Amino acid sequence: MELLKHLIGLGNDWFACSAQVLGAEPHFLSDGVRRAFEARAAKPPQYGYTTDTLVGRRQILQIAHDTLTNQSSRTEYDRALSEDRDAALTLDVAWDKVPGVLCALQEAGEAQAVLAIGGHLLEDRPPKRFKQDVVLAMALAYVDLSRDAMAASPPDVIRCCEVLERALKLLQEDGAINLAPGLLSQIDETLEDITPRCVLELLALPLDEKHQNEHQEGLRGVRNILWSVGRGGIGTVGGGFSREAYMNEAFLQMTSAEQMDFFSKTPNSIPPEWFEIYSVALANVAQAIVSKRPELIMVADDLFEQLQKFNIGSQYAYDNEMDLALERALCSLLVGDISNCRIWLAIDNESSPHRDPKIVEFIVNNSSIDHQENDLLPGLCKLLETWLVSEVFPRSRDTRGMQFTLGDYYDDPKVLSYLEMMEGGGASHLATAAAIAKLGAQATAALGTVKSSAIQAFNKIFPLIEQLDRSAMENPNVGLEESVNKFDQKTIMGFDIRDSKNAALKIVAASALFALMTVIGLKYLPRNKVLPAIGSEHESMTVANVVDSVDDDAPDEPIQIPRMDANLAEGIVRKWQSIKSKAFGSDHSVESLQAVLDGNMLKVWRDRAAEIERKGWFWDYTLSDVAIDSITVSLDGRRATVEATIEEAGQLTDATDPRNNDLYDTKYTTRYEMTFTGPGGWKITEGAVLKSS
Repeated sequence: MELLKHLIGLGNDWFACSAQVLGAEPHFLSDGVRRAFEARAAKPPQYGYTTDTLVGRRQILQIAHDTLTNQSSRTEYDRALSEDRDAALTLDVAWDKVPGVLCALQEAGEAQAVLAIGGHLLEDRPPKRFKQDVVLAMALAYVDLSRDAMAASPPDVIRCCEVLERALKLLQEDGAINLAPGLLSQIDETLEDITPRCVLELLALPLDEKHQNEHQEGLRGVRNILWSVGRGGIGTVGGGFSREAYMNEAFLQMTSAEQMDFFSKTPNSIPPEWFEIYSVALANVAQAIVSKRPELIMVADDLFEQLQKFNIGSQYAYDNEMDLALERALCSLLVGDISNCRIWLAIDNESSPHRDPKIVEFIVNNSSIDHQENDLLPGLCKLLETWLVSEVFPRSRDTRGMQFTLGDYYDDPKVLSYLEMMEGGGASHLATAAAIAKLGAQATAALGTVKSSAIQAFNKIFPLIEQLDRSAMENPNVGLEESVNKFDQKTIMGFDIRDSKNAALKIVAASALFALMTVIGLKYLPRNKVLPAIGSEHESMTVANVVDSVDDDAPDEPIQIPRMDANLAEGIVRKWQSIKSKAFGSDHSVESLQAVLDGNMLKVWRDRAAEIERKGWFWDYTLSDVAIDSITVSLDGRRATVEATIEEAGQLTDATDPRNNDLYDTKYTTRYEMTFTGPGGWKITEGAVLKSS
């Protein structure tokens, strides 16, 4: 292609290009060419080119028609090819006709030519209207390339996203948005739908230097997606993923260290759900084995302990007190605490709720009983290595399929040093490690040699993980009923289990009713009418800000904090509704607000109540029902986020001007931020209406 002042040469076979521009074939007879021309001319472009460009397009179609229907021009073309091929393959186009040419070329499928020519033109900073048409043609060319990418086998999703993002950027930055708002919307919707899959493919690229940038882009993409769809898997990710399903897919393409890093950096406004905590606990186990860092086993055990306190639902086969006992037992074994391991598995206590006869049978079948203290150690080791190979290592990219022996882990100097520090209280961690290492090949087979029969037996005795993986399909929004008890937060070799900004590990607690309502797809519906002053809580509430850290100094004397649960939360909400009736009623008891409100919530509602009193208005509220949907509690137990559904009616009365009188009867879901204020008890500090009907 040549670009000379106001002439542009199209480096293409113009004779063949003429046929392509018309949607015809070079061998078509005149009637066929004419029909192709009329069909193309009668169907203008879908998007908003300027009139000048549409005229130019029509002219280029006419030139193509004339070229193909004129026999003498065909003869002349063949002669020119033999004499001066370069000149014959070039058509000079006047500068002001170039956008029309680009439009026609784009319709003809010459996307690369459009992008090459358009790119050169934009470098010269052409006039605005000219530029907009060029940009539009280029954007459509990128869309064509995206279709080609998706039509490939297999579909090239990364390439599709790449060219669509270029098209979007071109339209947004170069002023063609108003010409094609529909195109912009379609690109946006397509990107929203395919970006999650694109991110997964970026993550799946090889972990080598060549693909390092793409892999990092994938990690950023996962954060952008999962940190924007909302908590608890309630929101859906583009492409039809639930939040849980997408996180599981992404984690499979991430290393154990990357999973831990993702968890530690998740904003505190997105409390982790049980499936995320469980996955990260396994990632800590995997990383502990890979890096010979048994301190990470303790982190994993802490996380399992938190999950063990939750009532994760009756759809699981095990009772809640039995759940995760196996994980905790094997974590104990990984730090050489065989006594605690036996306690969790209830090997010596047939009446314990933790005892599973199938697990005990598995251990016995893989041990040689000689009536010694550690006669079950080979079976415990087989249980541990089978758990690692079938459940832990496959979940992280860096450990999937790796070769490993328990002896390598227990005989490592770093591991032995850590176990030595743990000695005491009757637990002989080093002795256990030495015994396991001594078992050698009998108890520490390489991962690749673990027999399928052992794994099958393991799956029969431990179906919980499989059930957890199915939960996204069966009941994706079942929450956790109890809050998280505080555990020792520590930074270990660069991995924060919630850094100082995220000190409060929060777990969403959703009632079964709320989960069901979410599953069937309730939408957030706005009010149709805004009532004067404060119809209900819709106008006055501000969006809640989740507390990022817990830095308050510890009190001199311990204070017994009432545990936040559904009953306490409902009592506070009802108290607030009652006091609201007094503050905005005919008595205007504004000062009563401080009995249940604090912080910004108190300021906002005190100002509103004063305004109502000044205007001579008053509200009469009737509370029909309060249902607590979810509770999130901070680690220190001093802060909570409560979501509740409220049915309420209200009647506004203006004694001086009845025209201001109004009433409503509504049901709405609201979020309250509550804080324990010491002697004042629990108070509401922030609030926001989430949806109403």
